[in-house]
Amino acid sequence: MNQITPFVPDRFRNAAPHYLIGRPAYSPALIRRVAQRAGLDGSQRLLDLGCGPGQLSLAFASWVASAVAIDPEPAMLEVAAQLGAGIAPNIDYRQGSSYDLSPDLGRFHLAVIGRAFHWMDRVDTLARLDALLDTRGAVALFNTTHLDDPQRPWAAQYRDLLDRYANTDAAREMRRSADYESHTDVLARSAFNAIERISVIEYRRVSAEQLKARPLSMSSLSRERLGDQLDVLLADIDTLVATQGSDGWLTERIESSVTFATRTELS
Repeated sequence: MNQITPFVPDRFRNAAPHYLIGRPAYSPALIRRVAQRAGLDGSQRLLDLGCGPGQLSLAFASWVASAVAIDPEPAMLEVAAQLGAGIAPNIDYRQGSSYDLSPDLGRFHLAVIGRAFHWMDRVDTLARLDALLDTRGAVALFNTTHLDDPQRPWAAQYRDLLDRYANTDAAREMRRSADYESHTDVLARSAFNAIERISVIEYRRVSAEQLKARPLSMSSLSRERLGDQLDVLLADIDTLVATQGSDGWLTERIESSVTFATRTELS
């Protein structure tokens, strides 16, 4: 069953200013391993689909000849363009979505998607990418996970706190249901059914401001959804940091991961 989240172009309009601060960065070690696995040598083109504030296209900019970064939200593209200004002139930022993928974009060697695949019609997106990616091209789905840590019980408390406010979101509820097909299963039914997983686990210091920006970067915890309850959530985070942290800082365990998929005959 192909479960599709309704397309809402401005879903992350108010999240854009908080995304880079709140969401954990992808590990540079993971970026390097994916670039090497994909055989990037500076001559290929990269597609960053659902690019948000552009972390992935910027991270891969030195590994490719050029990149196209696409997102439906103008506020996200503005942040992305500012992030890449003067650093990565080979990135072309465009407003659009997975539904706008067409041969007009040209051919690519690698398509990267960071924390956005679940917002797309995944079957349709992979079919469109099949027509755009080189014979030896690949799809790479990136994610970061805030891991529980027995030595740092605050991590589970923080996760449970966000879940308490976010679990009434319909899109989130659908993704967490037993009937929701995993990204891996969707890939397995596509042309890109040779699938690998690569991950890097790191300990990072995180501030109270970053932990408060994280829910502000999520559509399930937006002001539009929570209203005044958002202020209660942010106050609860302050309390958590004050009781568990040191001078406003905590240490968290972050897993940066990628699901890397190629066509079977080339695996």
